[in-house]
Amino acid sequence: MKYKKTILLLTLILILLLVSACGDSASSEGGTGDGTIQLKSADVVAGDSPYNTGMEQLSETLAEKTDGQIELNHFPAGQLGNDGQIVDGIKIGSIDIGMVGTISSKVTEALYLPFLFEDSKHMHEVLDGEIGEDLKSRFEEETGIKMIGFVYYGPRVLTTDGLEVNTPDDLKGLKIRVPEMPPMVSTWKALGANPTPIAFTELFSSLEQGVVDAQENPLEIIVNNSFFEVQDTLIETYHSLPLRFLIMNKEKYESLSEEHQELLQEEWDKTSLEIEKLYKEQDDEYRQIIEDHGVKFIQPDVESFKEATKDVWKEYAPEAFGDGVYEKIEALKDGKNDDLESE
Repeated sequence: MKYKKTILLLTLILILLLVSACGDSASSEGGTGDGTIQLKSADVVAGDSPYNTGMEQLSETLAEKTDGQIELNHFPAGQLGNDGQIVDGIKIGSIDIGMVGTISSKVTEALYLPFLFEDSKHMHEVLDGEIGEDLKSRFEEETGIKMIGFVYYGPRVLTTDGLEVNTPDDLKGLKIRVPEMPPMVSTWKALGANPTPIAFTELFSSLEQGVVDAQENPLEIIVNNSFFEVQDTLIETYHSLPLRFLIMNKEKYESLSEEHQELLQEEWDKTSLEIEKLYKEQDDEYRQIIEDHGVKFIQPDVESFKEATKDVWKEYAPEAFGDGVYEKIEALKDGKNDDLESE
């Protein structure tokens, strides 16, 4: 009798082990038990943004190309928190994928250096090749987060309340709101302004009440936040061509099969170009809206701005990008990169 009980107990243990093994197999790629891989994605931008359109397109494509194996559920408009909360969620795994514009990282912050990219063509020449892959790796080493890729964001311009700026001399003492990002603070200090980090949520009221005199952002941000109601002059400095970033929980990424990892990267690369196309089309509309609200556009002496900020990179780029990388980025502006590529 005792022998039979032992056999029965061992049989039950074996069954439980087999069930557990099947469950582990089903969830080895973050699945639900039926072979489906569910990915939760988040962003702060509005539902009608090109970024949301792109993520919805990515979700449909991944589902189609995996016969429904991958379900990417995207939550825009800050449903899962602001940029910082999204990044924190990705770190702990409560969010799988995030589209963000700001991350506490030396690498991503240095990408906001003044006049780093000449235009979007130059940006792609830098980021779509070896330099871009190296920056992704450096970011991952620094943060422990997987960097899937970069995507275009509108160039930043300066707005003021009546002050016409033609050269950096016109900026002396100007209280300008900037993000709390060291390279951007250093940029405006080099230009002679008084940069003041203020939370974005407080920016409109700060401009309205005169806490700061000016701000800098892409046209999209100016329109969607009605800054033209409290700022009547726009200076086309185009001092920074920032990016947004698609990031992912590293453990979740590594749980995907190699085939699925490659598919995610391949489809994201296509999606990012579609987002850029849509964004640029809307940028023309944003400009018209700002002009229709009576804002005066000023074309400053951009070369004088470049001259005033020419050494800002030295404080940040070598540590963030690695020695010699900034020089390679500069060389790609005019295609004279032959000597640097051999180093």
